[in-house]
Amino acid sequence: MRTILAASALLLVSATPLVRTAPAPVEDALRAFWDAGSTGEAEKRVPKVVAARPSFDDVLSRLKAGRPYGAERTGRVELPTTVRLHPLDNVAEVPPDYTPATRWALRVSLHGGVGRAAPAPGGDAPRPLANRIPGGPEVVLHPRAWAGTEWWKKEAVDNLYTLVDRLKRRYNIDERRIYLTGISDGGTGAYFFGMRSATMWAACLPLNGHPSVLANPDTGVDGELFAGNLVNCPLHAVNGGRDRLYPAASVAPLIEMFKTGGIRVSWQVYPEANHDTSWWPDERPRFEAFLAAHPRVAHPETVSWETERTDRYNRFSWLVVDRLGVRPSDAALPDINQFSPRPALSVPLFERHTPSGRVDATRRGNRFDVKTRGVQAFTLLLSPDVIDFDAPVQVTVNGRRAFDGAVARDITTLLMWAARDNDRTMLYGAELHVTVP
Repeated sequence: MRTILAASALLLVSATPLVRTAPAPVEDALRAFWDAGSTGEAEKRVPKVVAARPSFDDVLSRLKAGRPYGAERTGRVELPTTVRLHPLDNVAEVPPDYTPATRWALRVSLHGGVGRAAPAPGGDAPRPLANRIPGGPEVVLHPRAWAGTEWWKKEAVDNLYTLVDRLKRRYNIDERRIYLTGISDGGTGAYFFGMRSATMWAACLPLNGHPSVLANPDTGVDGELFAGNLVNCPLHAVNGGRDRLYPAASVAPLIEMFKTGGIRVSWQVYPEANHDTSWWPDERPRFEAFLAAHPRVAHPETVSWETERTDRYNRFSWLVVDRLGVRPSDAALPDINQFSPRPALSVPLFERHTPSGRVDATRRGNRFDVKTRGVQAFTLLLSPDVIDFDAPVQVTVNGRRAFDGAVARDITTLLMWAARDNDRTMLYGAELHVTVP
């Protein structure tokens, strides 16, 4: 009888699977995280990294080092996408001497003529590339846009960021030197991104563009525009004096408005130039010197952002606007929107139809001084590169203390923002949610 019971017990033990609770190696989890093909996929792989139970500092150092890059195709690289059922023949140009051991600048170049209808699907002819402003050793992205997917439409914005993300996952792109430029409609598009979605850009360089195009209701811009947001993107603009579409004289009052509002803008006029790039041989040294002088600052000490919505276009760098609405403590923050097309006449550039909110914030060590107008809540993204997590964080909003205390590092927050930004230089260890007093 004892033998039978022992055999039964042995049988029961043998039939019970052994459960191993050892966490997956950090290396394997991070490799899967880096190998994700998109932001969404990377976010889904965050729990696997967290389950490996690495230390915060270990993950931070690995994220700063970044993914390993291998050899990739150089020359013309096709990056097709489909937007609104239209196939878009986006193209990147990768220098023949590209090596993954070096971080490369990325120029995103927006083309003109976006009001043209998309061609019918089909055809094998490759898109001809006319790089009218050849530059130094850099990767150049040429996204495509047509009528209905112009640069100032949500679909075009999403497409552009998808393309940049794809390039950053394959090529060793220097996050400090990703800049946006464009010619004609592309130049106007550069103004749009500076006012609506500026976090990624080291500089915005509109060439032969005009901000007033975006003020035309027929243009169909996605939402409201706030010229004051251009303070976050160093601006270098070029216009021709004889431009048949956007003569420099018509742009001058807007440039003056920008400068009066404290926006950093460098403006170059070529008096004899038409709507072309005949000025490039003379302009190139200025253009490249401007870029060299303005690498992107990952964690600027001062930020300012205005928006009328919180589902998109509500973030700049380490500031996220979460909830809009008037508060009794609102500060008087001036609006940069009045220009003078002729003496003794002042008119608004952009009409406003929806209430907006604005946050101006300055960081000094662990102290934040914030002024708000029309905002009820916002989030500060705290980076271990500039915040001492062993000391209290203090936030003053409109002269009142809104937060004073310790903030804990959080590895999930670190990884989720790393997935969204795909940026080795811009990492956040905590989110601090602040309600305006």
